[in-house]
Amino acid sequence: MMFPVLRYTALRQLVHILVDGPSGYRTARNLEAYFARLGYASPLLKTESRIDYVARVIEEAQQRGQSDRLLEAVIQAEAAQDARASLQRLISDVLSPYGWTIQHDDLSGFRVQPLVIQAAPVTPDVLEQPDFGHVFLTDEEGTVLRNRWTEAVVLYHAGAWRMGCIALSTILEHMLVACLQAYPDSTRASREAPQHLGAIREWRLDVLLAIANERGWMTLSAAAFPYRVRHYRDYVTPAHELREGDAWSEALIGETWRNVKRTIEELHDRTGAMLPITTRTHSRKALQRAQLNAAYKRRM
Repeated sequence: MMFPVLRYTALRQLVHILVDGPSGYRTARNLEAYFARLGYASPLLKTESRIDYVARVIEEAQQRGQSDRLLEAVIQAEAAQDARASLQRLISDVLSPYGWTIQHDDLSGFRVQPLVIQAAPVTPDVLEQPDFGHVFLTDEEGTVLRNRWTEAVVLYHAGAWRMGCIALSTILEHMLVACLQAYPDSTRASREAPQHLGAIREWRLDVLLAIANERGWMTLSAAAFPYRVRHYRDYVTPAHELREGDAWSEALIGETWRNVKRTIEELHDRTGAMLPITTRTHSRKALQRAQLNAAYKRRM
């Protein structure tokens, strides 16, 4: 299995781990000497900051197909056991969305390896259609979501994990958008709410999850959902998957089914007694159109 090409965000996370992580502060010259000792010598340019220099070293290693070997060398070079353990954990957190991790054994030391998750079977009760009679959903929305859930079950039984995961993510996103739009004051009061963005419907799924959790409408944190669920829009087209490799698995889709089903049920139970504060924007527009049409017909 080939190690994936890491995206910009992952590269930046690795840079900050190496520059100011468990190993402590290193000057630019210290970093230059450090990478030379590891076998990844690259002369420091006069105009480069520490962050720019480390980013370039990692990108050069990635271009040569050696980024996994560089990460192994970085951890192995630490003298203190606590520092090695911290680096292993932090780097594994960065690699896990790609389906990789850092493992250690006494014989081979630290090695970048595919992440193996024991897959709990998806039981029939998980696939059973949830109650979409949420107080913040219209009857029409409930019907569409029930149809989409049925289609997602078909995809699961067909082994179409990629499209099944995307299907569940769209259901989850709509549920959360509808919920947050129904309680706008509480939503925007959340410390997780992005104050610089406008309409709730434009917020990313990972943001919606964080807000719903912080408001107490769901118990799972955003991190409980696989990266490819929280950022499912990046995987509608193949570009990200071609760079990262095929990380779709029975474990990932099983975790997605269980967490999405649980969240839908919690949203139903925890908002059941909460009357929506405002009518949804699209419903207001529909009502206004209906009133205008009725007035026009009366004049005819």
